[in-house]
Amino acid sequence: MRIIVIGTGLAGLTSALKLREAGHHVDIVTKGWGGLLLSSGTLDVYGWRKDGRPISEPYAAIDELVDAEPTHPYAAIGTDAVREGVDWLRSTTGLFAEADDHNVLIPTAIGAVRPTLAVQNTMVPALVEDAKKFLVVGIRQFRDFPAAFIADNLARTPLAKIEARSVTISVAPRKPEADSTGTTFARAFDGTAGLDGPATRDALVHELRAHVKDDETVLLPAILGFSPDAYAEISAELGVPVGEVPVPPPSIPGRRINDLLIQRCRDKRVDISLNAEVVGFEAEGKHVTALKVQRAGRVTTDKVDAVVYAGGGLESGAIHRDSYGEIRERVFDLPLAFLDAEDPETTGVTGNVVVDGKDIFGSGVSVNADMLALDGSEPAYDNLYCVGSLIGGARPWSEKSGEGIALGSAIAATRAILRKKD
Repeated sequence: MRIIVIGTGLAGLTSALKLREAGHHVDIVTKGWGGLLLSSGTLDVYGWRKDGRPISEPYAAIDELVDAEPTHPYAAIGTDAVREGVDWLRSTTGLFAEADDHNVLIPTAIGAVRPTLAVQNTMVPALVEDAKKFLVVGIRQFRDFPAAFIADNLARTPLAKIEARSVTISVAPRKPEADSTGTTFARAFDGTAGLDGPATRDALVHELRAHVKDDETVLLPAILGFSPDAYAEISAELGVPVGEVPVPPPSIPGRRINDLLIQRCRDKRVDISLNAEVVGFEAEGKHVTALKVQRAGRVTTDKVDAVVYAGGGLESGAIHRDSYGEIRERVFDLPLAFLDAEDPETTGVTGNVVVDGKDIFGSGVSVNADMLALDGSEPAYDNLYCVGSLIGGARPWSEKSGEGIALGSAIAATRAILRKKD
């Protein structure tokens, strides 16, 4: 089968690789790199209940969620697909620590504590557990990690009994910069882009040695290189546990996942058309036969047997709100579903986020168990599969379910396509 995947987020890359591994001809069309570059690099399946309580067993809690909210994406995806997706990503990338079916607690970039199912190996020492003592290390040249604020918040968390103190050191990855990005730091620790890796790692270790106590775990911003070698050397040299804490984008842990999946796509000969946009399509009845793709100023008509639509939601432009306030799916004009607003008075930095009592950020496409986009109770097209944050009915930012929905929907869609082939 000839399959085109739209989008290079976690859902799109997972779908493309799973289908290519099954022997299909797969191409990816994308305007730019996907949301992994903005993600924390952890795997959120289901973290918070609506009452603010953390969830310990996310897979078990999904079943309870589906009973209470039958329009939630997990009702169509199913727990089994989510579990398979998480296991596949862990085994494919090798980045993640061993995990059971329980959430762990990880600090955020402001010292809040949140649950997640799986963290990268570099984050394991940073897990929040009773009786731990943390030394939170800020770097003057990296502004997105307020160490004193983080330490104070960690010490106050009601989710665990811990101690935390802070220190701020100076490490200049690229002189004379006084304000460097996480990407610059990662390259410096790796020793790429003409930067001196050994010298930068030595400078960090030298600065830290005067502050570290034997019974403490050092918390550093998650900028310790794209390669695991830099982290391993820093940890070994210090002789105490060192844990990375996710920070705001650009996300180094997210890019680690992204780069590994992109490289795997290239190794598997999945063609990725970057700076390309699907601007239209052709269909025979309810069957999509071709996509119109704009590349380098010209539009081509690409024949397809199936389409996996992983273009994201309102935040990426796949779902568009025009100047009149009308919200629509951009390419196929698919019907959208909306969540009722939790708070009708909610506003955002760009104005109202509630329209006619509906939460526009909860908007998205409805799907059946095969991830086919629905028009009412029937598929809009018999070969248009929607995955990831394009699917509506959830608030992944507050319930912490983003990676679970992305991976689970990708698995459910690829299963359906493989069944159709058989």
